[in-house]
Amino acid sequence: MSSAMASHSIAANVLRAGARVSRRATANKATRLTVRAAASERTLPIDLRGKKAFVAGVADDQGFGWAISKCLQEAGAEVILGTWVPALNIFETSLRRGKFDESRKLSDGSLMEFAKVYPMDAVYDTMDDVPEDVLANKRYAGNEKWTVSECAAEVEKDFGKIDILVHSLANGPEVMKPLLETSRNGYLAAMSASSYSNVSMLQRFGPLMNPGGACISLTYLASERIIPGYGGGMSSAKAALESDTQVLAYEAGRKWGIRVNTISAGPLGSRAAKAIGFIDDMINYSMSNAPLNEKPLTAMEIGQTAAFLCSPLASGITGSTVYVDNGLNAMGLAGDSKSLEKATE
Repeated sequence: MSSAMASHSIAANVLRAGARVSRRATANKATRLTVRAAASERTLPIDLRGKKAFVAGVADDQGFGWAISKCLQEAGAEVILGTWVPALNIFETSLRRGKFDESRKLSDGSLMEFAKVYPMDAVYDTMDDVPEDVLANKRYAGNEKWTVSECAAEVEKDFGKIDILVHSLANGPEVMKPLLETSRNGYLAAMSASSYSNVSMLQRFGPLMNPGGACISLTYLASERIIPGYGGGMSSAKAALESDTQVLAYEAGRKWGIRVNTISAGPLGSRAAKAIGFIDDMINYSMSNAPLNEKPLTAMEIGQTAAFLCSPLASGITGSTVYVDNGLNAMGLAGDSKSLEKATE
């Protein structure tokens, strides 16, 4: 073979080898792109399938308790309710007549269902604690086993173990009064209904909870900042709730292996919040001063946070106050304050 022919043959072989390498590189690149595409379709879901949740404090479809229940069910949990006794009849009637059907719609088009609705008044631990005037009150007539201990016993009888406990209730009969005008009875009533009730619930429901379970409550920024108008001892009750959250996280964690957290929610115009009298002003204030001020806070944002905190994704979080308020808690100065306006000549 001449040297020219040999050179031509070598060159051809090199070209063929290069083509094969190029094809393999192209195939490998396509494979990598396919893998990346598949990876981009992965999700990190909040999966609560097979979990049972008891939610105390749902009496309509407007508040945080309803939103939390809805998000828990979206994640696959079975939801059991405890409803304040005087509100139970109208709640169940509205539910039965379809008044809440629009609010009950889940992402797949189905309607949220409650495994059972129990009467419950979290102010009373046992029937021995209930005063005669409450026992004789017609709004309690026809209901039984509605104290915290009785309700927990009924839940255990009907459902066995639970995994999630939600405290979504509060009451301050003198909330419209400044603290300097609040009576001892009014102050203690706020503490009992809004703070100690969480302790009582965990005392009775904790033994029913599976290890790895979670307890959630709701607090408010007035626990640590002055909110004029949020009176009657309610700011003190929320401060106690947050302190108790830390202690209960330790005690319940060591005793039952469950987590305890509280969500500090921003202002929401629910029916219960309107009883305070200035909730619309607080919503406007938040819209003007919170870091995220393009839209008002929604109850579902609190519900989604609760679902996360109750899920295995939050298995390392306990004893925490989690702020869901568009960042208002971080502000130290009201940007819309008139005192900041420059004097004009």
